Amino acid sequence: MKLEFTELESDALSEVFNLGIGRAAQALNRMVSDTIGLTIPKVLIIPQKEAAALLSTEIDGVVNAVTQRFSGDFSGNAVLMFPREQSLNLVRTLLQDDVPLETLTELEQEALIEVGNVILNACFGTVTNVLKFDCEISTPLFVQGTASEIHTSGSDSADWTMYIQVEFSLEHNNIHGFVTFMMDIDSATRFRDGIREFIGDIAPDKRLQA
Repeated sequence: MKLEFTELESDALSEVFNLGIGRAAQALNRMVSDTIGLTIPKVLIIPQKEAAALLSTEIDGVVNAVTQRFSGDFSGNAVLMFPREQSLNLVRTLLQDDVPLETLTELEQEALIEVGNVILNACFGTVTNVLKFDCEISTPLFVQGTASEIHTSGSDSADWTMYIQVEFSLEHNNIHGFVTFMMDIDSATRFRDGIREFIGDIAPDKRLQA
């Protein structure tokens, strides 16, 4: 089944996730002394295989990631991933400590899980509230591997991926991460329908003109 988003629907998708990432930035800034700015220059909804190929070109080598399952009105798997060295730089900022780049200890894993929990829950919570969905999200887990391995792990039934590039602006570092929400075609269709209802709610005059 083919799934298409119009330009207006894609813009609305970006708007919703920008709201979520703004809330995530506020939460992260309360956790650390440094100011963390978050932006999402790219939001796509693309086939699962295309997303896996895109991630493989964007992130080379070992990736540190946080994953969470979501279920309810739509279901699937959410992942926040970073190139390994950049994730350690982020953790060093959070812990205000010089974490050796060679290893990620249990403490650093917990810090990265907390970052993932904040970002994924802020994005997911905003999306479900704005689109009026009822969903639950599981406890976050730390995973390590290649981008393609992590993206496809535990998502055998997923057909579509919301692919979101996240840029972290720190005082001394710019860190690039990626968020993916993977879902089957039924969930992706329900999500698109929710976006359409959102557009109708905020711009009924545009809906009547369409």
